[in-house]
Formats: sequence, C-alpha cells, structure tokens
Amino acid sequence: MNNAESNVPDEFPLNTMGPVLGRFSPPPPQFDPTGPWENAYGVYTLIGTSRVGTLRLERKVNAGGRVTLDVRYEKGLTEGRQEVVGSMQLAGDGPLSTPVAWTFQSQVFDAAGDPVPYTRLKKSAMAGSDAIEIRDPRQTRRLPVRGPYTLNWALFDAVGRLPREKTEPLNFTLIDHFDQLKPNQTLSFRKTTTVTVAGNPLRLHAYDQIGEGIVPWVYWVDNQGRLLLAVSGLEGYVWEQS
Repeated sequence: MNNAESNVPDEFPLNTMGPVLGRFSPPPPQFDPTGPWENAYGVYTLIGTSRVGTLRLERKVNAGGRVTLDVRYEKGLTEGRQEVVGSMQLAGDGPLSTPVAWTFQSQVFDAAGDPVPYTRLKKSAMAGSDAIEIRDPRQTRRLPVRGPYTLNWALFDAVGRLPREKTEPLNFTLIDHFDQLKPNQTLSFRKTTTVTVAGNPLRLHAYDQIGEGIVPWVYWVDNQGRLLLAVSGLEGYVWEQS
C-alpha cells in the first residue's frame, strides 16, 4: 500500500516519516542479530522530517555469552551539539538485553566544536539483586528495581532477537537515558506487513512499547532481525549505511 504522492507507506506510523522513507535504501540481507554488528541511524524530527542527529550502536560478543553494546548519540542544538557516549555490559541470556553494568557521559559543544564549560556529565552503574547503583564523583544513588528491566538503547538490540510472531508481551522496568526509572513497561508484537519503500517491497515486523513516563515507541525489524526504523512521537530513527 503506497502513498502515490510521496511514495511512502500508508502504514502508521511509517506514514509520518514522509520523504525520509522515499529516500530509504534497505541494507544487504546478511545480518545476525545474535552476533557482532554495527548499525547507524539518522535521527529525524517528524515535523518537516529534518535530520537532527545520529545514533551509532556497536554490538560485541564476549567470552561466556556476555555482550557489550556501545552507544554514540549526537544531536544538533541551536548553536552546537550534544554528544552522549555509553557502553553497556549485557547478560545476553534473555529477551530484553538486560544490562548488568554500564557507563555513560554527555557533553555539550558550541558551534566551534569546543566543550561548553560545566556541561560534562559522567556516571557509571552496577546492577544488584534489588537495585541499580548509579555512581558519579559526588554520590551513589540507588534505584530500586524488582523483576525484568532494561535500558532504552538496549531495546534497539533486543527487538532484533524477538520472535517475529504474536507471543506473550514482555513486562519490565525501563531505565531511560541511563539513569531514569520508568516502571510498568510492555513490549509486544504488533504485526507483520509488507510495505513499499522507495518503490521496493519491504517485509517488516513491528513491536510496540508502551508504559509509564514515555511516549509510545514502534520498532520495525526486517526479516533478518535488523532494526530498520523506530518511531516515538515526533522523533524517528532510520537505518543508514555505516
């Protein structure tokens, strides 16, 4: 089903991405979501579909089944940019890409590329049996967590390994932006559909995330398990060639 005027799918929320999908080129089919990989995304505001930043994820498989997921996120500001860099150690033994430890830092840069004073933030985290400890040079903060949990960027890894069919929804606590607790989240399979993107058919599998304190997400995964598109409110992530 194709929008004749813009050559993008009528499927919601893909139809909110307008000309971005008209220029989209699907990646090569070789991909293993359980192995090492690197995916890059353009970050778009869906008001006018302007490209406002980038996201790069690199997955490394370590001895013993543990997984490292490195994150680099950059977003343009009115004058300058914000950069967030993180590294997560994932258990690798469940559907949610559960992190057991992670570090992250953020910094604002001015239009000349120089760091803006007093904008640097650096923290680390370690998971315990009933809480997450968030540490910075000044303090240690405990986030009480019981049951399944994950980080927002880790979900970009998790959805690629989920069954591409209707199963029991996953219920969990989200740790958003590396240190913000948001309980009562649900991740569930929505549908499988074939859409026409840039004149070519593309088979996609959609997952919905809803929960307290977030704008709902929709993740679109291809047949190989590579996350191609993610939409949350007026923000969209589109896979790009690295």
